[in-house]
Amino acid sequence: MRPILILSLLALSLPGAAAHAQDGADATEARAPRAGEVVRDSRARVLGRVHKVQPDGTTLVIVGGRVVPLPASTLSVQNGKLVTTLTKGEALQQK
Repeated sequence: MRPILILSLLALSLPGAAAHAQDGADATEARAPRAGEVVRDSRARVLGRVHKVQPDGTTLVIVGGRVVPLPASTLSVQNGKLVTTLTKGEALQQK
């Protein structure tokens, strides 16, 4: 979780990052996922819910009754919603 926090702080300290986040429609927020939060795919379809965030940033998500690990690199917060670049099928193949 610390790498995510450090990256978040770095992103916020970059010139223009705050201005870009306020631009509107596709605002991306830098923060760690939270337990119980809904995870959506890139088409805004509900994929599952966050079960736990591991120290390395991997997020355990309940998808179709299974707990699957989603790498931090596949997650972002867009317009206040947690979004993954993975489809449901891809998420279920994660090990």
